[in-house]
This record gives sequence, structure tokens and C-alpha cells, in this order.
Amino acid sequence: PGGMPLELEPCPDILAAMARRRQPGQVLVGIAAETARLEENARAKLAAKGIDRIAANAVGGPGSAFGSEDNTLLLLGRDGSRRVLGPAPKREGARALVAALAAALPAR
Repeated sequence: PGGMPLELEPCPDILAAMARRRQPGQVLVGIAAETARLEENARAKLAAKGIDRIAANAVGGPGSAFGSEDNTLLLLGRDGSRRVLGPAPKREGARALVAALAAALPAR
């Protein structure tokens, strides 16, 4: 009742654009906030955007990342890898994500 309507406009897909201009050795990681079919939707985004990894979390319902001190991330790789991080406090989960991504980088 009442209030101002919020009009949204589509914005360019920056991550997909980066994937099209990828430099040799560059690794691209996306983040997906999903309200349903977490793994299915995250895998679809991983493929559609042409990226190397995607970290997905649920943002609706029980165990949601929103309104909670804890979070669970699903880290999927273009190579078929799948890793669940958490549930854990958000700061600890962020550290686990960075560590998992660093471990997956090719040796230089």
C-alpha cells in the first residue's frame, strides 16, 4: 500500500563480457545468489557465462544467507568440481572460499 514503485533496467553482463575477452592464464570466478534450484541454476550460469568457477548461495528460505550470521556456499568448477563450504560464520566462509580458489589455481 502506497510507496514509490521501483523501476529496474537491465544492465550489461560484465562477467560474461570479461570471459569473452579473457587473457591467457586468467581465471574468472562468479558469485550467484539463488532463490531456488541452487546447484542447477549455478551450473547453468557457470556454463552460460563461460567462467571457471562459481560460488553460489541460497538467499531464500531456511538456512538463507540473508538475515543469518552463517552461510553455506556451493563452489562449482567448469572442470566438474563441486565443494560445499560451510555452514560457517560468514567471515570464516569467506576465508574458506579464498583458500579453495587459491588451491585451485594452476602453479606458476
